[in-house]
Amino acid sequence: MIDLNSKDKKVILEGIEKLRSKGNINDLPAILDFLVTPNNPEVEKALYNFIFDIKDQKAVEPIIAAIQNSKYQDIQKKLIEMCWQSSLKFAPHLGLFVDLLIEGDFEVAFEAFTVIENMEENLEPSMKQKEMTKIKDAISSAQEDRKGMLHEAFHIIEQAAE
Repeated sequence: MIDLNSKDKKVILEGIEKLRSKGNINDLPAILDFLVTPNNPEVEKALYNFIFDIKDQKAVEPIIAAIQNSKYQDIQKKLIEMCWQSSLKFAPHLGLFVDLLIEGDFEVAFEAFTVIENMEENLEPSMKQKEMTKIKDAISSAQEDRKGMLHEAFHIIEQAAE
């Protein structure tokens, strides 16, 4: 684990590079905590790059938990962005992204839509049906800027492989 509270930026950046080569997901909570109140843009960027590069599928659950945790509200959009930029598989959490698409502010909704749009894994038929119903029910009362994304998300899910 690196000392993210070190006063020496160089030490922190070197520690992040070591994490990138042999870090493990147990470091993720401390990194997320640091990102909520970053004090250095260069360190913040390096930490996001580290998170975006995670290849360990075990990281999905802590990332999803952080997205749902109000403690990480300030970085929620970035965490959702990471979901579509990474090679990790988030299909089991389709319901969360549909909920964020329906209920989040526009930027969060857009990132959630992009996660849905970029899901390449197969979806369970019952999950597809449940989420399509949720979207269909939300369209009539959705704000105009959201309706297009909801329609498109419905069709993406409908056409997804099972």
